[in-house]
Amino acid sequence: MPLISCPECGRQISTQAEACPQCGHPNQPGKQFSAGPRCYACSAAATTRCQSCGKLSCAVHLQSIYVSHGHGGAYELRCESCHSTAMVWKVVGWIVGAIVLFFVLMFFFGMMQ
Repeated sequence: MPLISCPECGRQISTQAEACPQCGHPNQPGKQFSAGPRCYACSAAATTRCQSCGKLSCAVHLQSIYVSHGHGGAYELRCESCHSTAMVWKVVGWIVGAIVLFFVLMFFFGMMQ
C-alpha cells in the first residue's frame, strides 16, 4: 500500500485513507460526505421545517409571521411561498373587514337620519 505525506501535518498516510488519522485532514477531496438534509432554496444544511408545508429549510430562508389560532395565535416560521400566501390572506382579511365596517357605518348613519 503506497504512502503519502498528509498536507496538513506531514505524517505518512495511506493513499486509500479517507482522512489523516492524526489530524483528520481529508485525503480524498473529490469525495463528498453527506451532511444530512439540505435546504429547499440553497445548498446549506437544513436546520428546521416550514410550520405550514413542512419543507426542510435553513434559518436564512424561513420568515416569521403571526398566525391567529382559535382564541389566540402564535408566531410561526414559514418558507418563502407559505409566508407570501399568509401575507396575502392577511391583506384580504383587512380589506374584507374594512368593507364590512364601511357598510355597517353606512347602515348606522342611515338609520340616524
